[in-house]
Amino acid sequence: MAVVTDSNLDTTVKTGGKRHYLDDARMCMEHYKFLIILALAYAFDQMDLFTFSFVAPALTKHWGASMEWIGIVNSCTFVGMLFGCWFGGWLSDVIGRRKAFLFSVFFFSVFSILNGVAPTPAIFLVFRTLTGFGILSMVVVAMVYITEILPAASRGKWQAISLATGLLSVPLIGQIAEKIVPSSPNGWRYIFFIGGTGFIIFILALSWLKESPRWLIAKGRYSEAEKVIQRFIKDEKVDINNEASINPDNTAPKEAGTIETLKEIFSKKYARKTSVLVIMVCCITVGYFMFFGWMPTLLNDYGFSLDDALWMSALVSFGSPIGNYLAAAFTDKGGRKIPIVIYSLLVGVLTIVFGTLKIPMVIVGIGFFIRVLMDGVFVVMWSYLAEAYPTHIRTSGTGFIYSTGRLLTAVAMVVVPMIYKGFGYTVLFGIIGVMFLLVAVTTGLWGEKTAGRSLDELEA
Repeated sequence: MAVVTDSNLDTTVKTGGKRHYLDDARMCMEHYKFLIILALAYAFDQMDLFTFSFVAPALTKHWGASMEWIGIVNSCTFVGMLFGCWFGGWLSDVIGRRKAFLFSVFFFSVFSILNGVAPTPAIFLVFRTLTGFGILSMVVVAMVYITEILPAASRGKWQAISLATGLLSVPLIGQIAEKIVPSSPNGWRYIFFIGGTGFIIFILALSWLKESPRWLIAKGRYSEAEKVIQRFIKDEKVDINNEASINPDNTAPKEAGTIETLKEIFSKKYARKTSVLVIMVCCITVGYFMFFGWMPTLLNDYGFSLDDALWMSALVSFGSPIGNYLAAAFTDKGGRKIPIVIYSLLVGVLTIVFGTLKIPMVIVGIGFFIRVLMDGVFVVMWSYLAEAYPTHIRTSGTGFIYSTGRLLTAVAMVVVPMIYKGFGYTVLFGIIGVMFLLVAVTTGLWGEKTAGRSLDELEA
């Protein structure tokens, strides 16, 4: 095996004489423009995603909404996300990452605005469900898009940094909600209008985003792929015939429908990997949204005033971007497997402790630390999941696995009030903690190390 070195490479890699242009590229302006778009998309995505947790207490006051109705809204939102995962993954593999991304941004921006003008609870429920559809359609495309464009040695870091930058919108919307929501009966409506400004991303993306060369290669569109790769490799002539990822087995480009994708990800080759990913995604996703999606409402019902519940939740939300920025330093270490295990162990233990706390500032302190860790493990999971499958089913497979977590979260959003009323606050958070401990054990025993490896190597 020949060792290839080049001034344009971040690392020295063994390639047998073949170049891995995308995996080995040095970061350039085209990469940074791409990351700006993705970070902005994550910002509006996360803003829309967490907005309802801040307005839900106001809806109980001004619309007379019950805790059960809030659970139904959360559940329907995650049902929308479920179908968004499937649709976004499928659409991205069929028409390309760029077009699917643009469609998703446009879709969730429109319905975010419509959330704010909904005249009745029933219509609000429909709009909220469709917002969830657009949000997760975009997320599935984005997490794979980053994995396919960024260099192998640092793609996890940049995934974390772009999401962390986007997550700055969560404490921002929390602070805005704290001021605006209690100000008038219609204060909650104005919060949703903010999410509609996501059209800014759509406009920028039209000129800045280019199609994923890996998708173009998978479709046999080699000349187009070469032109896009050349934008990321400025100092040398790109020769697509030497790109290691082009049909290494001299087979025709693959096409995979939904049934074919499911058969492949559950085949003998991927069965163990898929099982680990399903457990990981389901436990982390359900636990995350059970905790933070319900935190303001549970604190309010637990005995804290609406204002106290909102400021406590808003302070805890500052842990989101911090958690992702910190994860950027660790995500590419230990093959991604080790950080997931350590993060999950810490979250599991601390969440069990959280359920026993009653002092406001202690709740804020421990909750903040849990938020840092949960968001950290979430973004590491995104990179891990997006690296799991070959290009022709990468977003379809990622979308299906990610949707399993949203499906169970939809169920959990309805079950949370039942657990809370039947067993209490402490048991509810204990259950969340156990889910994260399960992730640590499963990943530690059967997980695969993926960080820093070429996608072509992983595919092979």
